[in-house]
Amino acid sequence: MSQRSSLLKKYYKYSLASIIVITAISAQAAPTVTNTDPAATPPATNQNNANQSTTPANNTLAAQLQPSDKALSDANQALLSRNAQLQRQVNDLQTQVNVLVYESKGQLFLYGAFTVLISLLVGIFVSWLVFVRRERW
Repeated sequence: MSQRSSLLKKYYKYSLASIIVITAISAQAAPTVTNTDPAATPPATNQNNANQSTTPANNTLAAQLQPSDKALSDANQALLSRNAQLQRQVNDLQTQVNVLVYESKGQLFLYGAFTVLISLLVGIFVSWLVFVRRERW
């Protein structure tokens, strides 16, 4: 019986969580109510009607904040010069990286050459010791 009650508790817990999630989703997806009553809006003048018919989006924020062509051209030129400057910096840094990589490879080659040379000298010395001691016997 206790196993059945624990299963029921889990079922109720998950169903409660599901209801909360569904309620939150449906609340976000609910349509907003706008005032569509034409009597509530004030009548427009003839000049406003003429402007609205030629450019209906004049009252939007994007239309009010739209920059001029000269401002766009100036901003474009500034961005192009900044882009060229950054590209030069990238090229300089890439050259520095390549130099450092080649230097480290050169150092590793020298370390390897010195290791081989020292190993060869140690081998010659050890063999010389062995052959000299053999002659003494």
